[in-house]
Amino acid sequence: MIIKWLLVPGVLLAVVTALQSRASLRGQARRKIFAVVTVVAGALAVLFPALLQHIADWVGVTRGTDLLVYGFALVIIYLVGSTSVRFREQEARIVLLARQVALAEAEARFTATPHAH
Repeated sequence: MIIKWLLVPGVLLAVVTALQSRASLRGQARRKIFAVVTVVAGALAVLFPALLQHIADWVGVTRGTDLLVYGFALVIIYLVGSTSVRFREQEARIVLLARQVALAEAEARFTATPHAH
C-alpha cells in the first residue's frame, strides 16, 4: 500500500511545518500556498469524484472518501499545530508588551514625583 508510505511522512511534515515560526515571510508564504492547494484539492474532489477514486485506487485506498478523510486528518494536524504556535507567539508578545507598559508606568511615576536632594 502506497498510502502508508505517503501518510507517515505527510503527518511528520504537517507537524514539523506547523510547529515552525509563523512570523517569517517564508512561513506566511507557506501558509498561503497550503491554503490555495487545500482549496484547489477540495474543489477538484467535489467536481471530479471519479478522479478522487482513481487516485485512491492508485495509492491503495479502498474508497475515495477514505482518501479524503486522510487528507482532512493531515490538514487538521497542521492547523492544530500552527494554531498552537500562533497562540504561543501571541502570548509572548503580550507578555513583552505588558512588561514595557509596566516599565513605562513606573518610569512615569518616578519622574513625576518630586525628589528630595
